[in-house]
Amino acid sequence: MSDAQTDPATRDDLTEAARACRILDMEGHGDMTLGHLSVRERSGVGFWMKRNQIGLGEVTGSADFVLVDWDGRQIAGSGGRHSEWPIHSEIFRARNDVNVVVHSHPFYASVFSAADEPLQPYTLDADYFVDLPRHEDDVALITTKAEGEALARSLGHSFAVLMGNHGATFCGTTIEHAICVGIFLEKACKAHITGRAAGLRTSMPDAVRAKRHQQIMTPVHWQHCWRYFCRKLAARSEIDGVTAIFS
Repeated sequence: MSDAQTDPATRDDLTEAARACRILDMEGHGDMTLGHLSVRERSGVGFWMKRNQIGLGEVTGSADFVLVDWDGRQIAGSGGRHSEWPIHSEIFRARNDVNVVVHSHPFYASVFSAADEPLQPYTLDADYFVDLPRHEDDVALITTKAEGEALARSLGHSFAVLMGNHGATFCGTTIEHAICVGIFLEKACKAHITGRAAGLRTSMPDAVRAKRHQQIMTPVHWQHCWRYFCRKLAARSEIDGVTAIFS
């Protein structure tokens, strides 16, 4: 879909969504052409979803999104639709507070998804996830409504869920919120795996973790972090551009 075919508000939404995809790739969520981000469509007909066959880091604008209805039909946009669309449709159906859904395969979260122990508070990042749910299924891909509904049930009222031996799905009320959840989930899992590998054990009372969670899980924190990631992406793009000129 070209920019000329979308209204200004939708174009703005998808421009931010495209930047979010590139930020996720920059922060370790890229996995070839796998992984997808979606934004709830404003009129309620469905959701805009990253098109298939390109990686998160290759998403540049509204042309890289397709509009999918609640039954999985692609009703606008060029390019293909990811087969795991039910991840997005069923979380949106179950959670009126969620406007952005992401599924990706960040390395440390994917490895930790196979563990049978809870995420430990080695760093502040873990305080985003006082209780991190884990979803177990006997399928490799979530491609049916029933499978999507089961994942949404595992997610519950949380904003992230590990998918056993697979990856992670996370979401948010806004793009800024969802991106922070995904990035800090990967950081927390990396800290857990590193701490365990070093033989370090840690613990913290639930009441303390809940207090810390309330201090950092705030819109102001998400906004500050989002702006930092945007600046980091812009700086990296500028460096890449200069390198390309002289290479």
